[in-house]
Amino acid sequence: MTKDTKVLKNIIDPIYWKVLHDTISKGYNAKQALWSISPDQIKCKTWLVKELLNIPFEKPVVQLYGGWFGFPLIDFLERHFKLSKVENIDIDPIAIYAFKMFRKYKKLSRSKYIKNANSIIDYTELDKETDLVINTSCEHMPDLPILIKNKKYKKTCVFALQSNNMYHLEEHTNCCDSEYHLAEKSELRHVLYKGKKLMGNGFERYMVIGVNA
Repeated sequence: MTKDTKVLKNIIDPIYWKVLHDTISKGYNAKQALWSISPDQIKCKTWLVKELLNIPFEKPVVQLYGGWFGFPLIDFLERHFKLSKVENIDIDPIAIYAFKMFRKYKKLSRSKYIKNANSIIDYTELDKETDLVINTSCEHMPDLPILIKNKKYKKTCVFALQSNNMYHLEEHTNCCDSEYHLAEKSELRHVLYKGKKLMGNGFERYMVIGVNA
């Protein structure tokens, strides 16, 4: 392998490239697809996992709300946790298609990495088993109390939430003004962490981690 090839390999994971190629070929917006591995996406997902390392998870069952393609977050989680199961729940059928391709190319177990119902509110099958719920797309959906109203999560389940102040985007129907605003809207009874980061586009990203116990 030449030196130049090694450099190129470090730029993008070959599996991510294959998934993006397949997804864009299916008609998915190329600019939006590439955003899944943008510097800001890497930054906010890395930040999330770093803070989750402060919580003593033991082989957690994880649900991703609006988990999109599944990467790079699943790879980051795999690197630091012994995951029992991961569910990616997303209403975008092409995103679920991309997730299935990611699972196939990564040779991930179907029993461990599942694609479930495309409704976050209505899906309740694994709630009682779930140790960690991650929603890095809070700006796209209703607040946490609405999403979990009919669910049966155990008291120790941890919720990790991210949102932003990018109100100008039409698809962002539920933005926040600060990490305190996000914490208030989430109605978590015990907040373990809250913080913010400035993104490369000049906007802010907020994160809250907590439990309902």
